[in-house]
Amino acid sequence: MAAAERLRVLVTGDRGRLGVAVRARLEQTGHELRGFDATDGDDARDLAAVRAAAAGCDAIVHLAGLADDRDAPADQIMAVNLGGTFNVLLAARSAGVRRVVYTSSGKALGMLERPPAYLPVDDAHPGLPSRAYGLSKWLAEQCCEAFTNDTGIPTICLRPVLVLDDDGWRGLDGIDELPPGRGTSWHLNVFVDVGDVAAAVALALECPDPGHVRALLCADEVAAAVPTVELVARHLPDAVWRDGAPYPPDSRRALVDCAVAKRVLGWAPRVGWPAGGRERLVS
Repeated sequence: MAAAERLRVLVTGDRGRLGVAVRARLEQTGHELRGFDATDGDDARDLAAVRAAAAGCDAIVHLAGLADDRDAPADQIMAVNLGGTFNVLLAARSAGVRRVVYTSSGKALGMLERPPAYLPVDDAHPGLPSRAYGLSKWLAEQCCEAFTNDTGIPTICLRPVLVLDDDGWRGLDGIDELPPGRGTSWHLNVFVDVGDVAAAVALALECPDPGHVRALLCADEVAAAVPTVELVARHLPDAVWRDGAPYPPDSRRALVDCAVAKRVLGWAPRVGWPAGGRERLVS
């Protein structure tokens, strides 16, 4: 799709934390938007409603879903996140859209459930989630790949790590390092700003046809003032490094590799975590 092309885009979950930022970004780029959100009584589990919303649209950005394992029982998470995504794909087929952009999660790779198989984590990392949220995201990605193989309609699955919006950043005021996560495994001190995720969504609508692709989204450096290898020695002393050697001793490079997003989408994060202490640093 051409960057200057104005598209009719259905945005599910457009009233949510990520949806507000995505909607603002897509409006700035001149796209014509149609919203579909639970706060307005919309339900992604209602196939007829999703099909009606998608009719006449050129693309679908699917953000709607339950955001974490703490948000609902496992069966509801699977019904909304997996069943809802499958309905979006069925609606995309009916409407003949030209592209589907799906917001998955780094948790589709089992992040926060167990230590990674290697560092840095990339999009080829095995997907081994077992909790309902991560599993719903992984299986929804599989549905997207099958849909593209069957229809030829591109599906771009974006995999943001911990997303920080304005409230999230305010909660970190005065903190030099991202606090420990609630999961059983270290969170790798990774994050991405909500504005950078919204930018990736816009680029996913405009980039040349990639077929099916899955792309991690992460800031370029760890959310800490200390070098990355110091964090790894503290949390994952037995880590296996993908390239056979750890980062240089003074590097704060992130432990998530976003090469796919940078290559396919032309995306680059603008918001970082400076070495001199936590603040929202925009490049």
